[in-house]
Amino acid sequence: MSNEIPESVKLSLKALGFTDYEISIYLTLISRGPMDARELSEASGVPYSRVYNVLTHLEKEKMWIIKEEDSRPSRYFAKSPEEALIISKRKYKETFENHSENIIQALNQAYHSHDVPLKVPLYVHAGINACLNKILDLVQKARSSLYISCSEPEFFEAIQDNIKARRMRGMKEIKLIIEDELLEKDDIKNLYETYSEVLEIKTQKKLFANIVVIDGGSNAFVVISQKQLRKNVYFGIYTDYIGFGPIVRDFFKFLFKGSKDITV
Repeated sequence: MSNEIPESVKLSLKALGFTDYEISIYLTLISRGPMDARELSEASGVPYSRVYNVLTHLEKEKMWIIKEEDSRPSRYFAKSPEEALIISKRKYKETFENHSENIIQALNQAYHSHDVPLKVPLYVHAGINACLNKILDLVQKARSSLYISCSEPEFFEAIQDNIKARRMRGMKEIKLIIEDELLEKDDIKNLYETYSEVLEIKTQKKLFANIVVIDGGSNAFVVISQKQLRKNVYFGIYTDYIGFGPIVRDFFKFLFKGSKDITV
C-alpha cells in the first residue's frame, strides 16, 4: 500500500472505530482506485480469508465503500473522504441520541432517588480590575448572543466598545439591562441609536448584580453590585459547572421580561 498516507490519518480512523484491516482496505482504495477482492487482499495485506468480511462491513455497516454489482468479479470503490465522514457523523449522531435517551430514561430515576452531593469548582474574582478583566474576556469570546445587566458606570464604560466590536462581527442578539441612573449617560443613547436593530436595552430601578451571559448560556459571570456590599468592594463568581450558564441565562431573561423599555 502507498506510504503517502500520513500515520496520523490511520490514528484518526482508529479513533473513529475502524479496525486495522478496514483502514488498510479503505486507504488502498483511496490510493490506488477500484479493485476486486483478490487485488485488494494482495495490495492491502489483508488475508484473502478475511477480506470479504471486511469489505461487507465497510459497505453495509460503515457505508464508506461501494460494491459494483455488474462486474465479475465485483469491484469496490472508495467513497470520497468528505462523503464518508458525513455518513459517519450522521450515523454517530443518530446512535448517540438513541442511546442517550435510553440511558437517561433508565438511570435518572435511580440517580434522583437519593441525595447526591454536587462538587464543582467555584472561582471568586475580588476587586474591580479582576472582575472587569473577566467580563471583558467573556464579551470578547461571545459569538452568537450577549446578555448583560449593568449597575455600575465602570462596567458599562468597559464593555461598550466591545459591544460595537461584536456587532461588527455579525452578532445579531444583544440584550442589555441597566439601572435607571445610567440612562443619563450619552453613551447609552448613542449606542442604542446606532445598534437598535440588534440591541435591546431595558432598565431597572435597582439591579442586584452585574451579569454577563454569552452564546445562549454557554458561559456566564456574575458580579455582586458594590451597592449591595461595602463601598468599592467587587465580588465576581464564576464556575465551569455545565449548569451555571443556563441558570444565569434564565435569571437574566426573567429580569429582562420584568424590566422597562427605554425611550431616547
